[in-house]
Amino acid sequence: MKSIFLPAIIVLSSVCWAQQPVPQPPKQPAQTPPAQTPPAGQKHVPLADNPQATLGDVNCDVGVDKRVIVMMAALNMAGYNHEPSNRPLSELRKQLRADLKDLNPQIISKLSAHFESHRKGKEAAAAVAPYLSLALTLNDPPDFNIEVPPERLPDDVRDITDFTVLLEEFYHAASFGKLLPKYAKYYSDIAAQYGPGLAASVSAVIGYLHTEPILELRPVYVPRPQKGKTVDESAVERRVRRFVVVPDLLNSTGSANLRVVRDTYYLLLGPTREANVRAMRRGFLRFVMDPVTERRVREVRSIQNQLKALLDTRGDKVSEEYKQRSAFYLLTDSFVKATDARMEVLGLPVKHNYTEADAIYDLSQEYERGAVLVFHFYDKVSAYDRIGVNIQDYAEDLLLKIDFERESKRLEEYSQRLARYKQAKLEATAAPAPTPTISNADDATVSRLVQADQLILARRYDEARAALQSVLKERPNNARALFGMAEVTSKKASQISDTDRLGEELYAAVELYKQAADNASADAEKWLKQRSYLSAGKILAFLGQNADALAAFELAIGLGEGADKAAYAEALKEKAKLGSN
Repeated sequence: MKSIFLPAIIVLSSVCWAQQPVPQPPKQPAQTPPAQTPPAGQKHVPLADNPQATLGDVNCDVGVDKRVIVMMAALNMAGYNHEPSNRPLSELRKQLRADLKDLNPQIISKLSAHFESHRKGKEAAAAVAPYLSLALTLNDPPDFNIEVPPERLPDDVRDITDFTVLLEEFYHAASFGKLLPKYAKYYSDIAAQYGPGLAASVSAVIGYLHTEPILELRPVYVPRPQKGKTVDESAVERRVRRFVVVPDLLNSTGSANLRVVRDTYYLLLGPTREANVRAMRRGFLRFVMDPVTERRVREVRSIQNQLKALLDTRGDKVSEEYKQRSAFYLLTDSFVKATDARMEVLGLPVKHNYTEADAIYDLSQEYERGAVLVFHFYDKVSAYDRIGVNIQDYAEDLLLKIDFERESKRLEEYSQRLARYKQAKLEATAAPAPTPTISNADDATVSRLVQADQLILARRYDEARAALQSVLKERPNNARALFGMAEVTSKKASQISDTDRLGEELYAAVELYKQAADNASADAEKWLKQRSYLSAGKILAFLGQNADALAAFELAIGLGEGADKAAYAEALKEKAKLGSN
């Protein structure tokens, strides 16, 4: 893997750990050694005592990985076309398809058959993850030999090791070795922009947790000393931990996959307009906390049965990724998500428009999926803000003082607060009252549309829906009726408590706004087109689909101030708010 980043300028942190150095990125990318852990026998210098510390001192790096490029190129040709909210493919993914338009159809068929047969009901984005892990176990192209012992491969990776044969066949059939330099250069240019975000994320996590990451683990095997002889330390395999951020630009927009191979944590980031700092922070939190939890064997064993029972209370709502996981993973996962939310509220490393109410809502979504201790840890880290001690010294308190009965009722505890939050957010997505200009309508239709507007204002949504449906039955492409249906759908969604149904209804509203914009008159209903984009963008932002939300706001802004001055101004405001995140 080509290393992009390491040497750094040091600035003292202004956060809790007063003497903790903050690594900053270099102005020019640099080639770096693989890890900075001191040689055996050499004493590690604490970061607080090292004014010249760099990201290398915590084994963090940014790099371009050719194995990932080749793997994702093959998966794209296998039919992996996923993009959030069905947005168009990125320009790079379109370019790949153009470059490989003459690839042998039999190769494509083999790749596609393998990918589809191993999805096992997973969404396309989730099905890609094991293939990424597989890529990270291989030698660099063109060899593609697996360099990790089979017993150390995760089960989902072991199931697809035969894909390496197809990967090598694809690489040679596509003459991808000739294309690889072009793609690697593009990746390098993007990777060079990751440095500031990684530096800020690493600094924020180390400062907030008041700890240094554990960079070396005990060897898996140490030979017993022979009588009269000492153990040759050079023969003992050292377990050096690393955290590496890798661009994954042939993946879907905004994707973030953390894959652990041996003792290296690879954070693979899909394309975004700006560096995905939140994914970097969350990934580094996991890097820091995994060994902290794993060293608490006694504490974890004492609560693992209660934890499993708590997870079982979620029933079928639990995501597959949690069902077979160990207690260690469940604990670390909940802690990381809770701490990430808390740091987002506090604005570490960057202040966004994110409140405690946002955090509680987001954590409720994670709780539903199976991260059942997120509220416990959120309360703990909120109190921890005021304590300011090394998280490793606080770990026992975190793990042994869990009220499992309370945790089983957390959604009930927060039910009213969550309902108010959803209601406020969804009402905020409503566009201003529509202007009277309506196309594709006679007087009777206009009358029904005006009546529907009044019913919406009175929150009589079922009656409004009936009035709008009667219009659409006669005029299925009436943009004003489609807009009204989108309004009703989004407002009705605020009354839904089931998370899955809520998401379905909100995405349905986005689709209706899109249809309204597509069918609006370019002249008479330019205002409606602009408000449709604005409202869709606000819902997408609420759903966390920031890239799509930003695109919608840009479409609204692109229609100009003359269409609807208030909608234009609000779109600018929403874009600025989203751009700061």
